[in-house]
Amino acid sequence: MDFSKDLLSWYDAHARALPWRGEKDPYRVWLSEIMLQQTQTQTVKGYYARFLERFPDVFALAAAPEEAVLKLWEGLGYYSRARNLHAAAKVVANELGGRFPDTAAGLRALPGVGPYAANAVASIAFGEPVPALDGNQARVLARALGWEAELRTPFDLLSPALERMNAARPGDYNQALMDLGASICTPKAPRCDLCPVARHCVALAEEAQEDFPRKPAPVPKKEQDWTILLVFAEDRLLTRRRPKGLLGGLYEFVAVEGHPDAAALPGVLEGLGFTGVRVMERLPGAKHVFTHRVWRMRGWRASCETFPEGFTPVDAAQIAALPFPSALRVYREIAGEMLKNP
Repeated sequence: MDFSKDLLSWYDAHARALPWRGEKDPYRVWLSEIMLQQTQTQTVKGYYARFLERFPDVFALAAAPEEAVLKLWEGLGYYSRARNLHAAAKVVANELGGRFPDTAAGLRALPGVGPYAANAVASIAFGEPVPALDGNQARVLARALGWEAELRTPFDLLSPALERMNAARPGDYNQALMDLGASICTPKAPRCDLCPVARHCVALAEEAQEDFPRKPAPVPKKEQDWTILLVFAEDRLLTRRRPKGLLGGLYEFVAVEGHPDAAALPGVLEGLGFTGVRVMERLPGAKHVFTHRVWRMRGWRASCETFPEGFTPVDAAQIAALPFPSALRVYREIAGEMLKNP
């Protein structure tokens, strides 16, 4: 097909130089694709290199403690990816003898491997002609096709994407579409004069590039108020590991829902099992935006005589070593300074 021929000719001359580009090792391809979900390419480069240095193969990753994986992932966000990465590595290493499934269908059976990642790994590492439909690919195809239907997920374009696949070079074809969407067919102000498939593009012909893809109205983010307390037990700070769910497996400080004032906080904490609570000073507020929610945080420094089960007193070195979510970065930095300069 002329579309794929034009695209691959451009890719052969202009492919981005990326650390994982040209890899056929399914472990490395899989690692890069999981990291690249919801994360900018420039950010992933450093994490990818550090992961390979620490975990050079799937056996090393499978044997690592989850806490070590989460710590190395710290700052990448969407931490369920890290937990699933670790779980999938255990399946491959311990149940499959270190060999990744060589089809998209087989890869989807691994924890955390959805249709996009499965198709990307299958096409790049094993040559299976399946489209790796991410946001970049969907934008290019929706514009090229003049796709009028509302695009709820990139895989709404599965049928036309399959029709345009290059069966001889499926991995290169998928990566070419990704590169095109990232560098030329961008969401705003696409550089159509440089596009290798401009002659195939309905949106360009209609001068309506930014009208595609048609997207559903965004869902309002849920706003939540939290109070983060740096509670000291003698000269150490209380932390605990979050349970499964949002940010599960990462560490947090004492937190209560809502924004109770200084007068109310001792009673709130005593209701949770703390004794001898003393609220000492107000800390800066912070805000963190997740995909579907927003945390609006206020902070306080406090002390207690005893604390409930589940919390652990830690020092400055432990605070630095434990994996914390980016949402609590402001308070971890404050905590580190407090522990160094009591």
